[in-house]
Amino acid sequence: MYEGNNPTALQSKQMIVNAMFELLQEESYQNISVKKLADRAKLSRQTFYANFANREEVIRSELDRIFMDYKQAIDKSDNSSSQLIYLFFKFYKMHEQEIDVLLANHLEPLLTEVARECMNSLQISGENNSQYAYGFVAGGLTQILSDWNKQNKDLPIEELAELTVSLLDTSTS
Repeated sequence: MYEGNNPTALQSKQMIVNAMFELLQEESYQNISVKKLADRAKLSRQTFYANFANREEVIRSELDRIFMDYKQAIDKSDNSSSQLIYLFFKFYKMHEQEIDVLLANHLEPLLTEVARECMNSLQISGENNSQYAYGFVAGGLTQILSDWNKQNKDLPIEELAELTVSLLDTSTS
């Protein structure tokens, strides 16, 4: 993935990301080719490959941006598990359209992977086996979002966050 700061390249990169999320609203991820992406972005395939290695990297770049904001919010919080959960749902609400289109395209594993990497980079847990805890929390939060979407968002997001915190609250058991 292109990591430089050339304004033209950054603009091309954003055009490709925008094209991906537009196309994901219209058709399934499996049917979106690099050619379709480049055509939608009005760029060449060569420009696509100058910025991204593959389609997944396009989605990952947007998730990385979203989770960078999430990480900064967590850094400013008390780093408790309940804050991590509330902020996760807050950031979901802020990026609902992008995340919903990923869930609709069964891209939960990618969402979980980026969430896990974000949590791991925070080094919240002092435990030796924290990678298991991060995997558990990232997978659980992503699955709860996915299930909630499948239930047509039958609970208010705040209530879903409260439910999730209560599921992980070990002090009451």
